[in-house]
Amino acid sequence: MRLNIFNCSPRGKRSNTRVLAGAFAEGFLETEGPAGRNDVREYFISDPGEFRLASEVFGEPCVALIAFPVYVDAMPAIAKSFIEEIAAYKGRCSSTRMLFLIQTGFPEETHTRPMKAYLEKLAKRLGAPCDGVIRMGGGEGARDRVRGSKGGGKMFERYRMLGRGYAANGVLDEAILAKLAGPKRLPALLTPLVLPLANFFFWDRELKRNGAYEKRRDRPLERE
Repeated sequence: MRLNIFNCSPRGKRSNTRVLAGAFAEGFLETEGPAGRNDVREYFISDPGEFRLASEVFGEPCVALIAFPVYVDAMPAIAKSFIEEIAAYKGRCSSTRMLFLIQTGFPEETHTRPMKAYLEKLAKRLGAPCDGVIRMGGGEGARDRVRGSKGGGKMFERYRMLGRGYAANGVLDEAILAKLAGPKRLPALLTPLVLPLANFFFWDRELKRNGAYEKRRDRPLERE
């Protein structure tokens, strides 16, 4: 069985999406499917050449895993472009089994829930069987986590377990999916701490790296 991964992250090979999809692929390759040894191919949609190639191979008999980050409840433009491209396969991809992997920096699963419903409807409109949507809250920084660490190791193992289970029986483990998706809401006492910590450990670092930290309070569109 072949797994085609369509990585629709703007970061491409440097993305958190690649790391997470890669862990799923590891588990997928460790387990033989009903037809024997499995195979994985990955396409980075942010690369124009691979975008074209991915569009051509999408409809072949395979498992198609479309993966991308969710930015404030919306998909990146490159993911939308790819979806518009594969719309040409509508009614002609019944042998393509679809999976989706979406992740967001927000920890609550409420931020990926609307996208899950959209993707399930997308597969239905294309006429392709949908085997599930893998959702992950708190996915930002996954590429920087050490696999041997307590939190990182457990996270990657869950993805590998999903891959193994899917390769064996074509089903995603619901218990693992729930753990990856994150809590419905953060505890009220914890919420005021999350944004300052996120700013300190991530956003402030990015601003400093790009020479914009001192301008973080600027309001260029505000009238004086």
